[in-house]
Amino acid sequence: MADKTLALSTRTVEDVTFLKLKGVIDEDNPLAGAIKKLDGRTVVIDLADVRRINSCGVRDWVNWLTDLDRAGKQVLLVRCSPTIVNQLNLVNNFVGRAMVKSFFAPYYCAACDREQLELIQVQDFAGKGRPAAPPVRGRGCTQTPCQMAFDDIEDAYFAFLPGAAGQGMDPRLVEHIASLSPTIQERIKRLDTVEETSSERPSSGAAYSPLTVTATGVSLARDSLNLAGPPAPAEAPAAPRSSLTVGLTVAALVLAGAIAVYVFFVAGRGTP
Repeated sequence: MADKTLALSTRTVEDVTFLKLKGVIDEDNPLAGAIKKLDGRTVVIDLADVRRINSCGVRDWVNWLTDLDRAGKQVLLVRCSPTIVNQLNLVNNFVGRAMVKSFFAPYYCAACDREQLELIQVQDFAGKGRPAAPPVRGRGCTQTPCQMAFDDIEDAYFAFLPGAAGQGMDPRLVEHIASLSPTIQERIKRLDTVEETSSERPSSGAAYSPLTVTATGVSLARDSLNLAGPPAPAEAPAAPRSSLTVGLTVAALVLAGAIAVYVFFVAGRGTP
């Protein structure tokens, strides 16, 4: 149920705001109201847990990135889920002036019947003509050779890469990251190398603490601000169906007995 809404958590370190999105981006998203919470000039957005986005969500997302750009924010997108990658390839200007640093790609092993998402850096495609999925070994696989293979069409899935056919990373991104402090560079590096640990898509949860690199223990999981609003109050549990059925049956029998007694006495009095 939680993934049917969009939850946002933030943490600002120096002049960089780390923002994590989790759930569904639709017409009920809180993106517009979150702008005032993004204090840093640079905003690093973790999109690993965005499960779905509809047409209204795409519209709001594009408008939101435009507003961030007008506010002077430099946006870095990391750990883009396959949902986001699909939109990168389908929607013109889906990222605006934002820069994509990394994304997840789907893999599948026919021998093990196992799906796996692999975190890939955009810079890994530098110097390559036609984009090709890097070889991946299945987690926990004991076969030789491993049969894990890319589970999509390479030309279509990697079409969003900057420049022509995977020429490499956006030079603006390289320059911008180099301008950040060593501490921030290390935080981004740690955040951007945390991969999923199971066949399920990446999720946050208590294990999500890629920013914990100093004694202060900065962690989005622990020191976050939830912008999605308070949780809805829990509904009262319904009465067990079996107890309700028994009660109604007993009441019906009692009523039927009372009617029978009444009819007996009335009929008896009316007999000559």
